[in-house]
Amino acid sequence: MKAKISISTAYKISNSNKDFFLYKLSQDETKIVDYLLTNDLSRFRIHFNNKFRLVEDIKKQIKNFKITL
Repeated sequence: MKAKISISTAYKISNSNKDFFLYKLSQDETKIVDYLLTNDLSRFRIHFNNKFRLVEDIKKQIKNFKITL
Protein backbone atom coordinates (compact mmCIF):
# COMPACT_ATOMS: atom_id res chain seq x y z
CA MET A 1 0.00 0.00 0.00
CA LYS A 2 1.22 3.48 -0.83
CA ALA A 3 -0.25 6.59 0.73
CA LYS A 4 0.71 10.23 0.40
CA ILE A 5 1.78 12.23 3.44
CA SER A 6 2.71 15.87 3.71
CA ILE A 7 6.23 17.09 4.38
CA SER A 8 5.17 18.34 7.81
CA THR A 9 3.79 14.89 8.72
CA ALA A 10 7.02 13.23 7.59
CA TYR A 11 8.97 15.71 9.72
CA LYS A 12 6.81 14.99 12.78
CA ILE A 13 7.25 11.24 12.32
CA SER A 14 11.01 11.46 11.85
CA ASN A 15 11.41 13.53 15.04
CA SER A 16 8.97 11.47 17.12
CA ASN A 17 9.92 9.36 20.12
CA LYS A 18 6.63 7.44 19.98
CA ASP A 19 6.38 3.75 19.03
CA PHE A 20 3.20 3.55 16.94
CA PHE A 21 1.70 5.51 14.03
CA LEU A 22 -2.08 5.00 13.82
CA TYR A 23 -3.88 6.32 10.74
CA LYS A 24 -7.13 6.60 8.80
CA LEU A 25 -7.11 6.64 5.00
CA SER A 26 -9.28 8.53 2.54
CA GLN A 27 -12.01 6.61 0.69
CA ASP A 28 -9.76 5.97 -2.30
CA GLU A 29 -7.03 4.87 0.15
CA THR A 30 -4.30 7.12 -1.27
CA LYS A 31 -4.10 9.85 1.40
CA ILE A 32 -3.83 9.80 5.16
CA VAL A 33 -6.80 11.73 6.55
CA ASP A 34 -6.13 11.42 10.28
CA TYR A 35 -3.21 10.08 12.28
CA LEU A 36 -1.86 9.78 15.81
CA LEU A 37 1.59 9.08 17.19
CA THR A 38 1.37 7.17 20.47
CA ASN A 39 3.01 4.65 22.77
CA ASP A 40 -0.35 3.20 23.90
CA LEU A 41 -1.62 1.08 21.01
CA SER A 42 -4.46 -0.61 22.89
CA ARG A 43 -6.06 2.69 23.86
CA PHE A 44 -6.49 4.07 20.31
CA ARG A 45 -6.58 0.92 18.16
CA ILE A 46 -10.37 0.76 17.79
CA HIS A 47 -10.70 4.43 16.81
CA PHE A 48 -8.31 3.91 13.87
CA ASN A 49 -9.75 0.54 12.75
CA ASN A 50 -6.59 -1.43 13.62
CA LYS A 51 -4.51 0.45 11.04
CA PHE A 52 -1.10 1.14 12.49
CA ARG A 53 2.61 0.91 11.71
CA LEU A 54 5.74 1.01 13.79
CA VAL A 55 7.35 4.45 13.76
CA GLU A 56 10.81 2.89 13.35
CA ASP A 57 9.73 1.27 10.06
CA ILE A 58 8.39 4.57 8.73
CA LYS A 59 11.55 6.42 9.80
CA LYS A 60 13.63 4.00 7.70
CA GLN A 61 11.44 4.72 4.67
CA ILE A 62 11.70 8.48 5.20
CA LYS A 63 15.51 8.29 5.40
CA ASN A 64 15.61 6.40 2.06
CA PHE A 65 13.67 9.18 0.31
CA LYS A 66 15.88 10.74 -2.33
CA ILE A 67 15.25 13.86 -4.40
CA THR A 68 16.88 14.04 -7.80
CA LEU A 69 17.02 17.30 -9.73
